[in-house]
Amino acid sequence: MFNKFITSAGDLVTTHEQTRAGFLSIALEKNKVGDPYVKNALAFKAMVANTKGPDEFLNMPEIRPFVLTASGLSEKSMKYLDEGDQTAAIKELIENFLKPSGSDYIDETIYRYLLIKGDAVGGTMRNRIGALGEERMIRAILSNMNVQGIEYDWMANIQESFPWAHKSCDDTEIEKNMKALHWKNSKGDRVLGFNLNVPTVKKNVDICLFECDMAEYDKGKIVKKPEKALMLGELKGGIDPAGADEHWKTANTALERIRTSFEAIQLPIQTSFVGAAIEVAMSEEIYEQLKNETLSNAANLTNINQLTEYCNWLLNL
Repeated sequence: MFNKFITSAGDLVTTHEQTRAGFLSIALEKNKVGDPYVKNALAFKAMVANTKGPDEFLNMPEIRPFVLTASGLSEKSMKYLDEGDQTAAIKELIENFLKPSGSDYIDETIYRYLLIKGDAVGGTMRNRIGALGEERMIRAILSNMNVQGIEYDWMANIQESFPWAHKSCDDTEIEKNMKALHWKNSKGDRVLGFNLNVPTVKKNVDICLFECDMAEYDKGKIVKKPEKALMLGELKGGIDPAGADEHWKTANTALERIRTSFEAIQLPIQTSFVGAAIEVAMSEEIYEQLKNETLSNAANLTNINQLTEYCNWLLNL
């Protein structure tokens, strides 16, 4: 049985409660990402509290970066503008927007700063949503390991001379900085890598399980040895139901490419799919693939029972 908590296509569907919880989680994360900008705004307000008008901003180098952002300039654009260009942008801000706002010029500057930084928050969140899904799955794997007393080693995203660290008594939030995970099961050494470019597939793969030890993994170079790959999977952490079908189509195409690529070199490979937003139509496709063994396993990321069962399967491959 691929997953004892999946007995019908309906079991895979994300419920309204799970969707709501997912959106609330993203909202909380968005507030965390945006909080530093709010704190910057409060600091700016305190620093200019005694000014008499916006023209004084031109003679306050300590607030120049803040005001430049409020004028609409991004960090990337700064590389192409000299001091004169930047000052001209600030003067335009003062004349066209700050002076017309009268005594509210400080608040007006803050509003414009936050408006510009809001775009940065949006960009960060697009990346964070995918990362949140990966972190949730990693934490589920670690929880399974902790319950079963499985020893492990893990590799951080920022690799050093000795990239592997052994399991710590305090593993709080290590999922936020994990690139690979090593353990042993009854069949031998296993390493699970995340977001690796697999040459055989010629694409990036979200979940990659290899039959190797830490030395052979060699900071991800194991991807050059397709015979060491045991399972490759796709992970879609987005919770928005509107994008669910498109995410599944993308993942399904990627999974088919994986199977076709490994069949071409006559190597067996297992595949899996984990998704947060699973709608009715795609759940039927996923369930059919599970029944006919096109997919080796699957789970709804928001269903703790399915996710735990999936992680346990992964640990024992």
